[in-house]
Amino acid sequence: MCTDKNFHASCKTEDHKKWNRRSFLQTLGLGGAGATLMVNGIPMAYGQPTALTKALGESSSDRVLLIIRLQGGNDGLNTIVPIYDYDSYANHRPTLKHEMADIYKLTEEFGVPSYLQDSMEALWEGGCMKVVNGTGYENMNLSHFTGTDNFSRGTDDDLVETGVYGRYFEDLYPDFLLNLPKAPPALQIGGMGDIMFKGTDANYSFTIANTGQLERIASDGTLYNVADVPDCTKGSQLKYVRGVLNTTLKYSEVIKEAAATQTNTVEFPDTNLGKSLSIISKTVKAGMGTCVYMVNINGFDTHANQPEKHQELLTDISESVQAFYLDLEPSGRDRDVLTMTMSEFGRRVKQNGSNGTDHGTAAPMLLFGPALNGNGFIGEHPSLTNLTRGGNLNYTQDFINVYGTVMQEWLCVDSAAINESIPRPYVPLDLGFSCSSKVTNHDYLIREKFQHTAIYDQDQVAIRIENNEEGTYKISLFNIIGQQTGVLFEDRLEAGQHDISISEKWPHLAAGVYIYNINKDNKNYSKKIVIS
Repeated sequence: MCTDKNFHASCKTEDHKKWNRRSFLQTLGLGGAGATLMVNGIPMAYGQPTALTKALGESSSDRVLLIIRLQGGNDGLNTIVPIYDYDSYANHRPTLKHEMADIYKLTEEFGVPSYLQDSMEALWEGGCMKVVNGTGYENMNLSHFTGTDNFSRGTDDDLVETGVYGRYFEDLYPDFLLNLPKAPPALQIGGMGDIMFKGTDANYSFTIANTGQLERIASDGTLYNVADVPDCTKGSQLKYVRGVLNTTLKYSEVIKEAAATQTNTVEFPDTNLGKSLSIISKTVKAGMGTCVYMVNINGFDTHANQPEKHQELLTDISESVQAFYLDLEPSGRDRDVLTMTMSEFGRRVKQNGSNGTDHGTAAPMLLFGPALNGNGFIGEHPSLTNLTRGGNLNYTQDFINVYGTVMQEWLCVDSAAINESIPRPYVPLDLGFSCSSKVTNHDYLIREKFQHTAIYDQDQVAIRIENNEEGTYKISLFNIIGQQTGVLFEDRLEAGQHDISISEKWPHLAAGVYIYNINKDNKNYSKKIVIS
């Protein structure tokens, strides 16, 4: 247990748990043929395995990634203090600096504010904390919104409209629009509409606006009836709205049921983060099946009067994370959860005139959990004297390297699949963990043998299929609440490009958003399509 200083030696040497393939598949809702759930009153199969899920099934486990997003731009220099160049640090921050006597030394080179010692010392000494120095990217954007989007989509290319984990889950659940997995692939608390989990046609995160909503869901999740509505236009509209809500509330019930089976064994801080992690801990212990969680904490945009606010925020993180792992430890699930912090940017090296710091560039990413198998610092810290862009740090570690390593060595996704989720090549880092059993089935390296997309050509709307070999296809069209409109095509297609016209099949189809489903070789794929 990394939160007990007297036990930290065993935390460093304990072997990784052996993973159970069957339990992982069951957790994700992929185990067992013919399993169904009700979506808008319609029975639907879920979890049709793709080549990627089949490959993951060979080596995957109950591993969980918890992302704590520090919204506003965290001041990395006052979080991880560069003792090795304390004079430069102090000269830039005459009133904001942490006095040397008020720094708890993690090493001779780096420390944290002493107010974090009570909670962070156990994590550090227990071998359950690492710091990746100087993360960022070329020409970092210092806008909150754009900076957040860049970290979420993994690139500063504003033409990219999908997120790193959205693209990952898009591979994992190619028929997500019609066949929901048993548990939400990702759970996000705060940060409404974040692009991190957005795919081409769907957001793969069950997003909860705030901790209050999460607490209500965990205690009394409910479902709306889509059958008992008036048989009229108004009734159809009501059915639509309830159907959309059911898609969300289906996962509310899953969260409620999972949380109800567990209790917290420790007291969590009475903060939004503490309350969120207390419920997340319950769902992890219950084996709910969500593999990525993200919690957003506001308040890091410290332009003025920074010291007191920053202390409050960092203390919240440190104490909440410590309680989280303490609570997981008796169940043995503490080793299954990796926690990672991220922020849209750091702060400027020099303090401003309001006893605060302005938008900056590079900043550290913090990692927590027994699976790290030791403490330490990754990479070179940025120079405090060789600055850029009016007094900002030069980044020394591309943040995409952290993303790629976590996906490859923690979530056990093969590098070929990762390269389709992140926008540029990554360099694997030694973060202390590894995927304990490598994938032996490499079918997914070939990837799917066809592509499909909606085509809009003047007055024609069609589905274009490009395949490398002959196969049998059944293409069906559904309305937005999952009711089947009809079968568009059912036959064999030779290798090549084929346009299947919806306009020719149904020239008088009502305008609106639809979902098409392609059944190919007993696998299902779906995307949105617009009829105008």
